[in-house]
Amino acid sequence: MSNYHHHHDQSQDALIPRLLDDSVQQLNFKQIGKYLILKTLGEGSFGKVKLAQHVISGKQVALKMINRKILSQSDMQGRIEREIEFLKLLRHPHIIKLYDVIKTPDEIVMVIEVAEYVLFDYLVSKGRFSEDESRKFFHQIIAAMDYCHRHKIVHRDLKPENILLDHQLNVKITDFGLSNAMIDGDFLKTSCGSPDYAAPEIINGKLYAGPEVDVWSLGIMLYGMICGQLPFQDEYIPNLFKKISSGSFIFPDFISNEVKDLLSRMLIVNPVKRITITEIMEHEWFKQGVDDYILPFKDLNCKDEKLIVEESIIMKLISTIGYDRQDIFEAIEEYNSHEKLGFKKNEILEAYLLLKENKALAKKLKADDFNNMNNFFSPSPPLSPNGKVNSGYTDYPIENPVTDQRLLSRGVKNRAQKHKWNFGIRSKSYPLDIMLEIYYALQRLGMEWLKPNEIWVVRTRWKTNDNEYLNMKIQLYQLQPEKYLVDFKIDNLEMARTCPVGTDVEYAYSVYPFLEKVNEIIRELSVNVQKT
Repeated sequence: MSNYHHHHDQSQDALIPRLLDDSVQQLNFKQIGKYLILKTLGEGSFGKVKLAQHVISGKQVALKMINRKILSQSDMQGRIEREIEFLKLLRHPHIIKLYDVIKTPDEIVMVIEVAEYVLFDYLVSKGRFSEDESRKFFHQIIAAMDYCHRHKIVHRDLKPENILLDHQLNVKITDFGLSNAMIDGDFLKTSCGSPDYAAPEIINGKLYAGPEVDVWSLGIMLYGMICGQLPFQDEYIPNLFKKISSGSFIFPDFISNEVKDLLSRMLIVNPVKRITITEIMEHEWFKQGVDDYILPFKDLNCKDEKLIVEESIIMKLISTIGYDRQDIFEAIEEYNSHEKLGFKKNEILEAYLLLKENKALAKKLKADDFNNMNNFFSPSPPLSPNGKVNSGYTDYPIENPVTDQRLLSRGVKNRAQKHKWNFGIRSKSYPLDIMLEIYYALQRLGMEWLKPNEIWVVRTRWKTNDNEYLNMKIQLYQLQPEKYLVDFKIDNLEMARTCPVGTDVEYAYSVYPFLEKVNEIIRELSVNVQKT
């Protein structure tokens, strides 16, 4: 396995030692909430990862500490918090569980499941796997990815270092959703993912949606498990990127024609032609020896049937994410009153359907006698007194949820339709054309800009009449398919050395010069950028 590149990040959940001596409670360990911190496992971009023990149940968990100060510098704090709350709903036997989130003034602490081993370490120890052993791991990884992709959650950094294994060598995918949340909205940027596993569209700075990027990474992993090396290898990153972009690789003689066919369809440079997760699950090589719970779910709601309201799910959404009861009812009512084909689900409905699938999956696992069912739906660490789910609610169809008597008794009034507000210029033009027009506009206005590190971000500046430099960041976001937003932001403000002594500080840091310049840029762009 010497040719297998090692990109193991010590900040990830790693090979974690198993249990503590009872005397640990008597030592001077720091405590966060009901978790006793034992030691540091590693450190990542946003903070440290700690091994901890639940003081009541004695079970071990990992605490991912996200530093608010560092997070705020990326302008993502609010959205990260929202995304984490949504991730708490994920329950799949092959995804590391996010049990809880603890918020302190300085940190956001993610309480997550721990696992004994890392797939990368196990692979290195064996050199390579047989096709049967590779297929067992691949079945479980694909099942988890299918679950997440259908709920619009994409990993974007799949690699053996992020695949953990429990004591029975069952897969547990880690670091799910956090990277997705960090680039959600910024997804046009290309900084996500490990080089060896990065898809061609990422390294070439092209637009990508997400699922097809995961499929490429899965193809690299499957090749590595079976062949004991990666299909594209080079110590010099530019050469590695050239090889990945070419899509040319060779198969060793010892692998079957069936897996060659699957890998050839997964590692296609053109993402449009690349095989999908659904097609992978229909492939002959994949279907060999597959457990029933691995197979994809059929649509839980036929297009002619109404969505059944389940009180237990509603209560879970209210307690976990904080959704308003009436908002949940309205989302379901809207879904039931429209044709299901092509209906656009909102965030609340997506969360509701996710929990509905969790219940169906639990039944499927029980029917398969899955060996980890006791821990499957744990909303808090196993054996915790709070880890019970009330299942005594009645399920009922709903015809007119807005006039439900329980809502009226609470004095809830119908609220006006919510509108989404965006700041900047919205456009349906081709993204590269938009960026070109931005540069033309800056040039016509005599502004300066830095050589771009990111294709969708422009850092520009100009000198005002008061002899100070104002810096601006212009970034292109995607709002919806084929709809984009040009966003303007004050990057920073530095006084020129020639700034007159005694200049009014409040005036120097006023936003009005910035707004005036934005107005000038918008006027320049308005001729060529199509607005909606």
